Amino acid sequence: MKEAIYELLAELTALDGVAGQEAAVVRRLVELLRPVADDVTVDTMGNVFAVRRGSAAGPTVAIFAHSDEIGMMVKAIDPEGFIKFHTIGGTPAPVLPARFVRIAGRHLGVIGMKSGHFQSADDAGKVKPAADSYIDVGARTAADVQAMGIKVGDPIVLVSPLTRLTHNPDLVAGKAIDNRIACALVVRLFLDRITIPAGTLVGVVAVQEEVGLRGARVAAQRLQLAGPKPDVAIVVDTTPAAGTPDMKLTEQNAVMSGGPVFQIMSRDFLMSPPVRDFLIRTAEAENIPYQVTPMDRSNTDAAAVHITGAGVPTGVITLARRYSHSPVELLDLNDAAHALQLLKAIIGQMGRLPSFGLAG
Repeated sequence: MKEAIYELLAELTALDGVAGQEAAVVRRLVELLRPVADDVTVDTMGNVFAVRRGSAAGPTVAIFAHSDEIGMMVKAIDPEGFIKFHTIGGTPAPVLPARFVRIAGRHLGVIGMKSGHFQSADDAGKVKPAADSYIDVGARTAADVQAMGIKVGDPIVLVSPLTRLTHNPDLVAGKAIDNRIACALVVRLFLDRITIPAGTLVGVVAVQEEVGLRGARVAAQRLQLAGPKPDVAIVVDTTPAAGTPDMKLTEQNAVMSGGPVFQIMSRDFLMSPPVRDFLIRTAEAENIPYQVTPMDRSNTDAAAVHITGAGVPTGVITLARRYSHSPVELLDLNDAAHALQLLKAIIGQMGRLPSFGLAG
């Protein structure tokens, strides 16, 4: 199971899909899902919907992931051929200097930095704002850049292929693990052709999560209006991991390699106790290690999904990864495998799901 997840994750993270520019990822997801789903559709935003129906009537379970990653966009080209950029989706300025980037899916460049030999003590102690940074593509003039086909508005990603750590190949690092790992798990649910006892499984991969959960808002509303309307939704994402010298357990109690994380709180979401208890019961019945954490520094798509229509009972399963929103996000494949096992166990109960209302 881990190898299958790794291969799919490596393929998906290699694609570029900055928020608002997810087309390459969307196309590949559709190619993977179409042969193994009853229906696959893509809405005008780029949200992907894959449906598999059970042999009997029953509830609808929707599993949400998001396809976009953090990155940048070309803002301007100066007369000497250097490229200025905007950041998109919470790209931290400290990770930018001296990094390889790819522009519009094909042009390699580097984010420049002042030579270390000429940096003052003041220079070395400061983080250079993204607004003051630039990309060098080896051009001498703006005309050279334009001749390459680079233009204002082109997406930019940090180049960092998925890599296994030498001492422990279950640990992988690279760009866009947030949230291509959840995309990989949704695809694996369909590729593995698991039995659906009753009802309907909907896999939803939403766009533009990193810029305000925009795709999920539209996708969840579409399910409410056009169906299949979910009886419960499970949002799969990543969460920052504690357990390193700069991330104390008192700040965030979820750790890498500790199992899937039931994120019971985010900035705009509170998981209802019946959904939380269902996730815990399912994990314990399957002997799956799990963690429970509140997280108030960010949101997942659950913040949008749970308040659509008359409200959707929504759970959040996250994977704790180190060095979040960087080009070297570090993930334990065992956590991903356990999350996939948990999702399959949830689907296996679709003929006998409990009530998720607070009144029972």
